Amino acid sequence: MEIRMMKYFLAVATTGTLTAAAKKLNLTQPALSRQIQVLETELGVQLLDRSKKPLQLTGEGIYFAKQAESILNLTEKTSQNLKQRNIIAGQITIGAAETSLFTVILAGISNLQDQYPDVTIHLISGSLSDMLDSLDQGLIDFLFALDFNLKGQYDYIDLKSTDTRGVYLNEKHVLANQKELTGEQIANYPIVISRNPIWLDYLSSITHMPTENLNIRMTFNLIGNASLYPIFNQEILLIGIEGLPISSAVKFIPIAPQIHSHATLLWKKTQFLSSLHEEFLYFINHAILDN
Repeated sequence: MEIRMMKYFLAVATTGTLTAAAKKLNLTQPALSRQIQVLETELGVQLLDRSKKPLQLTGEGIYFAKQAESILNLTEKTSQNLKQRNIIAGQITIGAAETSLFTVILAGISNLQDQYPDVTIHLISGSLSDMLDSLDQGLIDFLFALDFNLKGQYDYIDLKSTDTRGVYLNEKHVLANQKELTGEQIANYPIVISRNPIWLDYLSSITHMPTENLNIRMTFNLIGNASLYPIFNQEILLIGIEGLPISSAVKFIPIAPQIHSHATLLWKKTQFLSSLHEEFLYFINHAILDN
C-alpha cells in the first residue's frame, strides 16, 4: 500500500466529499474515485458507503482513516527529523505521567530549546497502557512514567528524585489535622484512586483489605480532574502523589509507612538515535544531575 493512497483516502475522510477532496488534491473527481476503488480492492473491504448522501465512511473506513492519520504523521515526523539531522531541529513527542517530578524534564527541555530554538516538544497525557502502546508503535518518542517495572524491554533513565504517596482531602475533613494517615484510617472513608493495578494493589496492601471490600467511589486514568473532587466532597480521600497543584481548601497528608514513587524516562531500544534525540537525552541527563 502506497503512502499516496493513504493521503487520498484521508483527504476524502476529512473533506467529506470526493469532489472537495479531488479539488484539494488537484485531481479530477473520477480519477480520485478510481483510486479509492483500487484501495478498497487491495484491502478487500468497503471504505465508503456510497449509497448515502452526504458520503459516509464505513466502520472499516473510520478505522483505516485513524490508522492512516497516525502513519502519515509518523512518516512526516521521521522525514523531517532525518532531513534536519545536522541542524538539530524537529519534533519530539513525550507521553508523560502527571507528577511534579516532570519539572526535571521541563528543565532539560528549556535548556535544549534555548540552545536549539527550532525544536518543538509535544506533550501527551494518558493512561500508562495507552502511552506504552504509542511508544511501541513509534507514535511517541519518549515516555515519562511512574513506578514502571518492565524496564528490560526499553532503554531508560531513572530520576534521582521521588514522589511521596499520600492522601488529598478537604481541609474540613475530620482527619485534616493528622501528620500522617495509616491504611486502617483510610479504609474507614470513601476513596478516590487511580485504576492502575499498581495503585489498587498498593491500596489493598496498606489497608490489609481486598479493594472490593473498600468504599471506592471513583477511579481515574489521569488525576487532574479527580484532584478537584475533595473541594466539593468533605468525606472522600484521594490517594495520589505529593506536589499536584491543588486548591487552598485541600490538604496533602503522607501515608505511613511512607512509600515513594520513582520516575523513569523510557524510549525504544535502538541502535540508532537521531541527533535531535541524542541532544534531548544529553540535556535531560544534565538536568537530572543538577537537580
